[in-house]
Amino acid sequence: MVKRIDTIILLVSDIGQSVSFYKDVIGIPLKFKSPGWAEFVIGSVHLALHRRGETLMQKSEALATIGVSVNFEVENLDRMATRLRSFNVEPVGGVKSYEFGRYMFVTDPDGYIVGFREYTSESVPQFHSKS
Repeated sequence: MVKRIDTIILLVSDIGQSVSFYKDVIGIPLKFKSPGWAEFVIGSVHLALHRRGETLMQKSEALATIGVSVNFEVENLDRMATRLRSFNVEPVGGVKSYEFGRYMFVTDPDGYIVGFREYTSESVPQFHSKS
């Protein structure tokens, strides 16, 4: 029985560059970093970066071609957009508005899609808890 999401693993080409993107540009605290692995913890979810070609993931290289999007809820989407722009990272397709709030996407150094969502109404999707 599945209880929750535990870890999202992204295969990356350069650990240092990707750690900098998630830590410095987005602002997620780094839990630890080694030559082939880095890990961040956001609430109860681990975001792990694994260097492509390392033994653990060699047989899973095809996974990097599958569309993956890591999405974060933020308190203020405008502040996040300003932060990203200060690192010369522009939203792809601009900011989109929906009945529950606003959303924007950027890409990380390996081209993974990273989304940011700000809930602005009480009509939050049922799968989301604002606790």
